Amino acid sequence: MYAIYNLAWAVAAPGLRAWLRRHPRHGPLLARFDPEIPADAVRPLWVHACSVGEVTTAKPILQALRQRFAGAPILLSTSTATGRDLADRTCAGCPVTWFPFDAPGSVRQFLEKAQPRILILIETELWPNVLRECRRRGIPAVIVNGRLSDKHFPRYRRWRPFFQAVFGQLTAVGVQNQVYADRMTALGVDAAKVHITGNTKFDAVAAEVDEARRARLKAENGFPEQAPILVFGSTRPGDEALAGACWHTLRTQFPDLRLVVAPRHLERMDEALQPFDEPVLRRSEVKQGRTPNGERVFFLDTVGELALFYSLGSVAVVGGSFFPGVNGHNPLEPAALGVPTVFGPYMSNFPDPAAVLLAAKGAIQVPSPERLGETLAALLNDPEESARMAARGRDAILSERGAIERNVDLVEAVLQHSSPPSVR
Repeated sequence: MYAIYNLAWAVAAPGLRAWLRRHPRHGPLLARFDPEIPADAVRPLWVHACSVGEVTTAKPILQALRQRFAGAPILLSTSTATGRDLADRTCAGCPVTWFPFDAPGSVRQFLEKAQPRILILIETELWPNVLRECRRRGIPAVIVNGRLSDKHFPRYRRWRPFFQAVFGQLTAVGVQNQVYADRMTALGVDAAKVHITGNTKFDAVAAEVDEARRARLKAENGFPEQAPILVFGSTRPGDEALAGACWHTLRTQFPDLRLVVAPRHLERMDEALQPFDEPVLRRSEVKQGRTPNGERVFFLDTVGELALFYSLGSVAVVGGSFFPGVNGHNPLEPAALGVPTVFGPYMSNFPDPAAVLLAAKGAIQVPSPERLGETLAALLNDPEESARMAARGRDAILSERGAIERNVDLVEAVLQHSSPPSVR
């Protein structure tokens, strides 16, 4: 099977090079044929995070690795342009490079130059030649925060004869739960190599915001101290219209209520504002010196402040979950802050966090957009039950913490029991 796979690479590589040269947007990916290794990243702990989601997951793991292995170089690789951009901007102090294409020559060149002590794969990013070449050179390969989704598991299982050999190259696998552990063993990983280490997303969210900071935030943005606040976070197309429809009813039913809408992509701001027929205050205007004038609708049009505004919420609604296509955003962000959290039926990007919250009765999943308004009204009408639900959600998240340390423990155990990589 490897011979067929590598023949396919030999045939496809020239065409891929030509295509990348003709498409400037994707041109930077040419570097994946022969990635540069930063001078301060020789014999590193090599961490691979495929794209934006994995880079986000990797950031607290990188911090924990730096603390545990002080002085050891750490090299972060990514596979996509968006992932590389995020890594360059947010992973300060960590050298970043491209993950090599899985063509045999590219993989060998990369390993010759970097000579990594270990390969740490975020979630599940398995490439046959990378794993085989690491195994040949005595470089252990470890999955951390591992998962095999409902979508991808049947595909791996269909090609089990090939992927059994690929999965068998892994030295150790840290997975989020028992379901993923069973899937790994079904695909050929020795059960002794599989460890349930938990989901690092539970560690990565803030669980509190300083009360003085919250009070200042309310005051500077014109939110009355006792007014309830409804936060729609990470909204996508269709979500603002849904927020507007809910607001049309709730603004009369709850005269003191304030609405905060935080679009996921700020370039959509004009579109996002269209459903609202009343004065709107924007966070960017406040930061530029505008004085609030009693506006009840507020748009968060700045980057990096969503958690702060979630912390003000009486109820939080997680965007991207009410219509097909996006499959949800992180419900842990508001729930960890003790905010009653609501999301829609499409949460396949965050199935485990959603399941934990729902099992603890610490969040509400509405079956359709049409049911959202009545759900929000019920929560706002019963602040005591809302507070109990929020407490259950926060407690459930805190009880799941510790995954980052457990994954780093696994990395340390592998390093202690592995022979150093050979140098050729």
